[in-house]
This record gives sequence, structure tokens and C-alpha cells, in this order.
Amino acid sequence: MVTLHEYVAAGYFLSCESTSRHGGLDLRSVTLAHDHTRRRFFPATWALSWTRDSDEGRVEDAADFGIAAEELPRVMAWADESFGSAFGAWSVLFTLEDALHAARTFLQRAAGLELWGIGLHRSLVSTYCSATAPSPPAPGFAPEGASGFHEAACRRAAPLADGGAVLGHELLVEDVGCALNSPESRHRDERAALRAAGVVPNGNGLIDRFEDALACARALDVLEPPGPHTLTGWLPWLVVRYPLPTR
Repeated sequence: MVTLHEYVAAGYFLSCESTSRHGGLDLRSVTLAHDHTRRRFFPATWALSWTRDSDEGRVEDAADFGIAAEELPRVMAWADESFGSAFGAWSVLFTLEDALHAARTFLQRAAGLELWGIGLHRSLVSTYCSATAPSPPAPGFAPEGASGFHEAACRRAAPLADGGAVLGHELLVEDVGCALNSPESRHRDERAALRAAGVVPNGNGLIDRFEDALACARALDVLEPPGPHTLTGWLPWLVVRYPLPTR
């Protein structure tokens, strides 16, 4: 049985599946993967005024969450003010309260909205934090920012909030661009890793036991083909679903 207080929260996530755009792969519905998936997360770079997202792209991305074009200035004002305090790069809300506030304030019309928290087992946190710490700034250059996951798990370390339903562990790697991706989303053979560890996924496509999920993550690292785009450092992240505020 999973005990939430054995996991350090790495953020809370508001997401829905886009009905207008296909990610290129038919991935499971419960995933934190950003690549090749229909799933979209709020907030994201489009909500920040200082990113390079186009006006047209911002309107399209906002529409996935039921946000009208005329509501965008209010959303972006909140995002600009809240970046670094309520959320980090790029869709990581730091506390359950931050996520509930965003859902209540901006996402009342979002269809199929989900609220998840993810956590890393305490035995893995030190290794993860060392591996993902920003590099020291080079002379004459601005400091490199940490991902929202690193900020949540390493600088604001707190247990996952109570009150959620455990969905299972997802095998994820922190990828370029402050994003998490699954083996499927990065075209890796997740099924081979599960077979190598003798593990059967649950009804959500996730892994129930931490020990099994860790064995699968280790198998993924071993099975990773060498080359210029090698991905290692797979970890089992616990995914927990939380109730949304009453609409």
C-alpha cells in the first residue's frame, strides 16, 4: 500500500486533452508526458507575456481550457505575477492550494479537467536533486533557472498532499525544456522494460508498487540504445488524482 508521506511532492498539474489537436501518438490518458500527446497543461509558456508564443498560438492553447480570447489578458497578468511563486517552468504548480486556486479562477469551462499531483519516493530525492541542479553560471552569463519539478521537490520539499486517489507510478525522465516525458512519448519500448522486470501495469497503464516501478526504470536505462540522443535517468513518479473545486 502506498503511503503519500513517503513521497516528496514534485508539483501539481491541471490538464485536459485537446479535442482539436493530435499529438501524433495514441498515448494513455493518464500521463505527465509533454511530447506526442493530446494532453495539455495549464499554465504553460503561452500564458506568460515574455515568451515567444504567437498571439494566434496563445488563443488556440487557451481555447483547449475553455478560455476565450478576451479573457487572455487576465490569465496572462496572473501568470506573469505568479511565475516563480505559485508555479514554475513551465506547468508545475507548487502546492495543491495553488492548483485549486487556478482551477477555480480560470478553468471553470475546461472540459475533462484533471488535477494530479506527482511525487518522488524519498529514497530517490537526493539523487534526483543532484542530477537536475542548474549548472553554475558561466562568467558574463545569467544564471540557469531550475525546472519547476526541481524547484518543488528540492527547494520546497514537502510530502504529497492528503486527500487524493493514487493512480500508480509513471516512468518519466526530465527532458529538454523543463518537461517530463514517458518512454512512449519518446519512442522507447516501455513494454520491453516492464517485461524485463516481470511487471504488469494497472488499469491506468501505470505501475502499482514502487519497487516494481523502480525495477522498470532501471531496465529502461539498461535498454537505452547508445547514440547522440541517449536518454537515461528514468525514475518512477507517483501520480495522484485530487478532487477539483465544486463548479
